[in-house]
Amino acid sequence: MSQRTHPIDQAKHKTSEVQHELEVASAELGLTHGALERELPADVKQQSDIAWAIRQNAELERKVQQAAEDLEEVTELLEQAKDGGA
Repeated sequence: MSQRTHPIDQAKHKTSEVQHELEVASAELGLTHGALERELPADVKQQSDIAWAIRQNAELERKVQQAAEDLEEVTELLEQAKDGGA
């Protein structure tokens, strides 16, 4: 008889994977943002499209990091549900 993985374990594993991917993406966005801030001349950074892209990159970094933190909370809730006899 094969033992099936509990759905909560599957969900917990998947959220951990996604959380890791989001953390990596957040770090990469941070590096990209830093490079843009460092390497672009001040006059170029003030151009509307480039200024928007820099702001958007920073906002995306924040959103990705928040999503990773939210997934960490979901993982903890799944663990609590499993421990509670779910």
